[in-house]
Amino acid sequence: VSTQSTGFTSSVPSWPPTYSMSSSTIIMPCNYSGFFDPVFLSQFGIVDFDWSNGKHDWFNQHPMDCEERLLTQALMVKKINPSTRVWVYRNLVKALPWYTSVRDKITDEQYRGWFLPFKSQGSYHVPECTGSLCSTLYHDQDQTPHHPEECIDACDCGKGLPCGEYLWDHRNESLRDYLINVFILGSNGLGSPLVSGFYLDDGWTNVTNAIQPWQPKIGYCDHSPIGGPTEEDYYCVDDMGLTQADTTAITNEWRDTIRAVHEAINTHGGFSWDQLVEIATPNFTVTSQCSDFFRSACQDGHPKYESVALMQHLTWNGTLYQLNEDLATFLMVRGDYAWLGYAWVGCCEGTQPPSGGGGKPYV
Repeated sequence: VSTQSTGFTSSVPSWPPTYSMSSSTIIMPCNYSGFFDPVFLSQFGIVDFDWSNGKHDWFNQHPMDCEERLLTQALMVKKINPSTRVWVYRNLVKALPWYTSVRDKITDEQYRGWFLPFKSQGSYHVPECTGSLCSTLYHDQDQTPHHPEECIDACDCGKGLPCGEYLWDHRNESLRDYLINVFILGSNGLGSPLVSGFYLDDGWTNVTNAIQPWQPKIGYCDHSPIGGPTEEDYYCVDDMGLTQADTTAITNEWRDTIRAVHEAINTHGGFSWDQLVEIATPNFTVTSQCSDFFRSACQDGHPKYESVALMQHLTWNGTLYQLNEDLATFLMVRGDYAWLGYAWVGCCEGTQPPSGGGGKPYV
């Protein structure tokens, strides 16, 4: 979810700008089978780690320890290049129990009001239970580890807790305080010298979003008639018994949380991916694309991207066939805060290239 699609105000980092090309690169790497090669990653200016990184290892811990392993991976990179800025994944919509700090709250009854429950009566489209483990707090199974597919033994998301994607209820004011001061600014976040920023994932809407080509044919929960959270089971609002007033209230409160989180991150010297303005280089074999791009990039004699935090995607069709053009474009349109590189392209398996997002390898 980016500032471009949500209407949130874009900003720039508080750290000093640089025109060093190596420091002006960015990557969002992921290796399912273990830690990503830190020597390779230490060449980049910003490295943003997804929660899926190393999941074949942390899936099989008792309990799962994704949150701590993100810090371990950050340490591996920072030991080689202390100047590389490492960002880590956070989700302010889904409460993922493979994060220790999240699991501790889900399993503590006094924090039950922080999470959205199943409706009290009727049937559901997703299971309340995994084996003998049940929860009345809503959770779906999308991108959730299962035994024996991912977990060698029974998946361990916490004592008595079925694994699943739970949901934060942003109508709770004390939740916002926790998310800012612990989940974001705490010792596993910006409170650690290893972390410089975040990828803040997913969002809420109170209207029907358009289904994208890569999404399930039926869509996700945000494609329901009254909206809902992104990338959650399509029927989630029905399974929770939410009304239009509920999705509107949660959407508004989630937006307030994001604004407060942005302010906290930026005030404490960090930054987040959703504040980047993302662009792609035009196809230089199509003259009209090229001319239209550069005319747009210089509006009324003023550089369009000079005062934003810019992320320009490298062009790929099997090779970096226009790397020189990508680089030249980047140097012409960039301002003080700009990075050239890769966003999400999927996860690799050890030395194999990532299979998602078109199977783009990192080069």
